[in-house]
Amino acid sequence: MTVLILGAQGMLGHELATIFKGFKPILWDRPELDITNKAQVNVKLTEIRPDLVINAAAYTAVDDCETNRGLADKINGAAVGYLAQACKKISAILVQYSTDYVFSGRKKTGYQEKDKPKTPVNYYGVSKLLGEKNLQKYTDKFYLIRTSWLYGKYGKNFVATMLDLAKKQIAGELAAPLKIVNDQFGKPTYARDLAKRTRELVESQKPFGIYHATNEAGPEGISWYDFARGIFREAVKLKLLVKMPKIKPCTSGEFLRPARRPKYSMLVNTKLPRSRTWQVALREYLFSTENSLATTGKQCKI
Repeated sequence: MTVLILGAQGMLGHELATIFKGFKPILWDRPELDITNKAQVNVKLTEIRPDLVINAAAYTAVDDCETNRGLADKINGAAVGYLAQACKKISAILVQYSTDYVFSGRKKTGYQEKDKPKTPVNYYGVSKLLGEKNLQKYTDKFYLIRTSWLYGKYGKNFVATMLDLAKKQIAGELAAPLKIVNDQFGKPTYARDLAKRTRELVESQKPFGIYHATNEAGPEGISWYDFARGIFREAVKLKLLVKMPKIKPCTSGEFLRPARRPKYSMLVNTKLPRSRTWQVALREYLFSTENSLATTGKQCKI
């Protein structure tokens, strides 16, 4: 099977390249293919004729999407349609990733695969929903995988940000407690686990359609504050931090950003085996981070 991974230099793309290594995947990023160029997408995919295309390319800067709506529509919306049409032409399977932010966030029990997305509260969600619609419009050989709160070793993410802020506070560079939002609920996802789930889904030849893939966080999910506390506890155990930083829960209204976030965005998995818990996945991520720092000689302990 010929596998093409797009967005190969991103956080998820790096993990996919590792997990699909046995297939000797073709790894492309923007220099090799501009997915917003319809003609280029058609020509290049027709030339290599992959059996499986995994699109990990996306415009994921949620706040920036508010002011760069045209770019968000091109990358997250229109480009997915171009890929879907090209894959349809060569009978390739297309894996496309989407987000919990396609939902309004009003459903306290979370969202199943059968729930219809509507009224996203930010433009990132609007653009990703456009991509979902284009995918389903132009091909029926697809796996649409929704995920949430993604973090990993190869890019900016909440875990790395929290550790950086904690180190600064412990060192005395920040005097005030870290204020963490405590009224938005979801499920964290380790990028390595999402890549593994993608391979399992493809190899098991599950029916084409929509799937939800996150680490497990119980039926009610967790808040960003809960997630931050978990990060700090594990970091202390692993000696990435010498002590817990001072933290304080706050409301979304106290932490205003250009893009609103949904209040309840838990993705409920009803179609796949249960994933491991967010605590176990986080522990592995932090442990690998500790080892990589030790290997490179970098110092992050305070």
